[in-house]
Amino acid sequence: MIPTIKIKNRLIGPGHSTFIVAEMSANHNQKFEEAVNILKAAKDSGADAVKLQTYTPDTLTIKSDKEYFKVSGGTPWDGYTLYDLY
Repeated sequence: MIPTIKIKNRLIGPGHSTFIVAEMSANHNQKFEEAVNILKAAKDSGADAVKLQTYTPDTLTIKSDKEYFKVSGGTPWDGYTLYDLY
C-alpha cells in the first residue's frame, strides 16, 4: 500500500487530488523581482509548490570557447557559451 503524506494541511497520495509542483530553474536571470513574478505566476496557475535548484557552471560544463560549447539554433542565447549561460 502506498502511504499518504501530509505537507502543511494537504494530504498527498492515492485518493487525493494531484499535488502540482512548478519548476522555476534559473529562468529569473538572477533578478529578484523576476523570481517573485515567477512564484506569483506559479501560484496563480494553481501550483501547490515550486521546485528550486541551485548550481554553478562548473558543475554542468567546462569553460570553453569551442564551437560545441556555444549555443546556436536561433535562441536568445546564440553565441554565448554554455558556461556563460549557466
